[in-house]
Amino acid sequence: MKLYIKELIKQSIEQLWPEQASEVLGVSEFDVSVPDMDRGDFSSNVAMVLFKKFNVAPASNPAEFAQMLVGQITKLDHGDTFAEVSAVGGFINFIFSDKFLNRTLNQVLDQKNIYGQSEIGENKKILLEYFQPNVAKPLHLGHLRTAIIGDALFRVLKFAGFDVASDTHLGDWGTQFGLLLLAYKKWGDAEIIAKDPIAELNKLYIQINAEIESNPELREQGKQEFVKLEQGDEENRELWKKFRDWSWQEYNVIYDDLGVRRSDHDWPESFYIDKMPDVIKNLEAKGLLRESQGAQIVDLEEYNLGIAIVVKSDGGTTYLLRDLATYIYRQAQGYEQQLYVVDNRQAHTLAQTFKILELLGVITSPEQAIHIAFGYLSLPEGAMSTRKGTVISANDLIAKAQGQALEIIEQKNPDLQNKPEVAKQVMQAAVKYFDLSHNYKSDIVFEWDKALTFDGNTGPYLQYTHARINGILRKVDKPVSAEMIEDVLIEPSAKNVLRKLTQFSGIIEQVAQNYSPNLLASYLFELSQQFNSFYEAVPIAKETNQAKQDFYLQIIAATAQVLSNGLELLGIKAPEQM
Repeated sequence: MKLYIKELIKQSIEQLWPEQASEVLGVSEFDVSVPDMDRGDFSSNVAMVLFKKFNVAPASNPAEFAQMLVGQITKLDHGDTFAEVSAVGGFINFIFSDKFLNRTLNQVLDQKNIYGQSEIGENKKILLEYFQPNVAKPLHLGHLRTAIIGDALFRVLKFAGFDVASDTHLGDWGTQFGLLLLAYKKWGDAEIIAKDPIAELNKLYIQINAEIESNPELREQGKQEFVKLEQGDEENRELWKKFRDWSWQEYNVIYDDLGVRRSDHDWPESFYIDKMPDVIKNLEAKGLLRESQGAQIVDLEEYNLGIAIVVKSDGGTTYLLRDLATYIYRQAQGYEQQLYVVDNRQAHTLAQTFKILELLGVITSPEQAIHIAFGYLSLPEGAMSTRKGTVISANDLIAKAQGQALEIIEQKNPDLQNKPEVAKQVMQAAVKYFDLSHNYKSDIVFEWDKALTFDGNTGPYLQYTHARINGILRKVDKPVSAEMIEDVLIEPSAKNVLRKLTQFSGIIEQVAQNYSPNLLASYLFELSQQFNSFYEAVPIAKETNQAKQDFYLQIIAATAQVLSNGLELLGIKAPEQM
C-alpha cells in the first residue's frame, strides 16, 4: 500500500508540474506511514519535504501545495482505494474506502494462512544465527531469549520471501571446557553424574569457579586442559564428546517443550577447528597479525576497538578466531547476509570480528553482517549467573509456567478436553510473548503474573481472543463464505477491525526490515482489542438481517485467521478452545 500511495503522489507531481517533476522527485525521499487511527489509515509528509525542492514554487506554502496534490491524487484513485484524501497542514491523510476494506476482507478469507506474505526478500539468501547454548550448562531463561527472538525472526523473514536458513552455533569449545575437564577429573563421580548429567556437571563448574577465587592457579591448570583438548588429547576428547551428548539430550527436551524451531544447521564452534589455520594465514598475508606478549593479536586501536586477541599466549585459540572462521565458511556456502541474534554484552567482540573481516576484504558492506543485540533478562530478585549458581533452569521455568497455566484453565473451563496440551500451548505463549512484546534491545525482568494472565497485553490473552472467536463461530453454526457481500452498512467498530486487518502485511515487512518482533506483538494486541470492542457493540448471534450477519461472520473469521497467522509467526499456537 505504501508503494501504491507513493506512486499516486509521483504521478500527481508528474502531471501537475511535468517540467520540474524529475528533479524534485529525485532529490528527496518522503515518508508514508500509519498514523493514529483518528487521522486516517496512512499519512504522508510529502508536501513538507518536497515543497522547498521546487525551483519555481508550486504554491504559496506547503499546506496549499498539499491541497493541490490531494485533488490530483483523488482523480487518479477514482475512489477505488480511498474514500477520502485530505490535506491537514503540510500532511496528506488517506482513509480507505468501504470497497477496499471489503476486498481486503475477502482476500484474508481466500488466502487464509498465506495472507500477509510478502516478496520483499526476493529470495535473498540469509543465514540467521540464534540459540547458542553452551555444552554442559543447564538452559535458563537468559539462554532462551536468543532462541525465542531468533525463532520469530526466522519465521517472519521466511514469510517475507527471504531464502533464510538458521544455525545454532553450539558453544562447545573454549577455556571453560578446560575448567570443566579439570573439575571432572578432580571431583567427578561417573555414577552420580550419569543420573543427572547437566545438573551435576554444572555443580562441578560452579565448584571450580569458587575454588579459583582462593586458588588462582587452578585457572591456569584449566587453560592447559583446554590446550590439551585442542591438541587432540585422547582422554580429554572422549570426555568432551560425552559432555556434548549429554547436553543435546537436554536441548532436545527444550526444543520439544518450548516449541523452538530446530535449526537447519548444526555448525558448532568445534566444527571450525580445521578452518582456523587458514584464517590465521590470511591475517598474516594481509599484515594484520602480530605478536604481543606471546599472544597473536590484531591491533584495532585506530578504530576504537582495542586489541583483538586471536591466539592466546598459551597457544589456545579464542572465540574471536572461531567467529572469523564461522563467517568465512558460511559466506562460502552462498549466504549473502549473516544475522547474529546475540545479547548486547557481545557487542564489542562482534564489532571486532566484523572489522577484521572488513580489513580482510571478506565484508564489503555493513549490511552483510548484522548484530541483533538483545538486552539482558533478569528475575525480580536480580541477575542470573551460572558460575554463582543463581539461575532458574528452563525445565523449572517450563514446569512452573505449565502448572500455573493448567490451574487457570481448570478454573476457566474445567470441561475442556485435552487440557494438558492446551496448558502447554498457553505456557509457550506466556513465555515467548512476554519476551517478544518487548523491544529486543531492552533489558527486561521476567514476571510470572504479567506473563501468564489472560488479560492485557499477553500471549494467553491473544490465544483466548482467538478461541473466543472460534466459540462464536461454533455457536452460530453457519458456514462462512469468502464471497464478497456488498451494500452492507459497515458499523464504525466493524470498520476499525477491517482497517486493522489491512495493516498486517505492512507490519510483516516492518518486522523483517527492522528485526523487531515487538511490532507484530503490538499489532496483534491492538487487533484483539478492536475485535473485542466490535463484538461488544454488535450482537452478531442475534442479528436478523442475514446479509449483515454473514458479513460480520466474515469479519470475525478473518480476524481469527490473522491472529492465527501472526501468532504462528511468533512461534505461538492459536488453540480453538481454551
